[in-house]
Amino acid sequence: MTNEEGTPVTHDLTGAAWFKSSRCGGGPTCVEVAFLETGVGVRDAKDPGPAFVVAPGNWSAFVRHCSETPDGQECDPATS
Repeated sequence: MTNEEGTPVTHDLTGAAWFKSSRCGGGPTCVEVAFLETGVGVRDAKDPGPAFVVAPGNWSAFVRHCSETPDGQECDPATS
């Protein structure tokens, strides 16, 4: 995310409440998300170090897209 001037915005992820989707099932390809004041944090559940943050509207569009596909199979950006 960037501000109006195009400068990258930093996000404080300290104390973020990360959780996995209830549809994850504990598999090896899960991600964790955290709802922040500045956006939605996303990270790999296997390697919870690096994370990225997306704007709330972009996250909503992603979730809406996935909910419209059978079992989320077409959520892979390479195939959508």
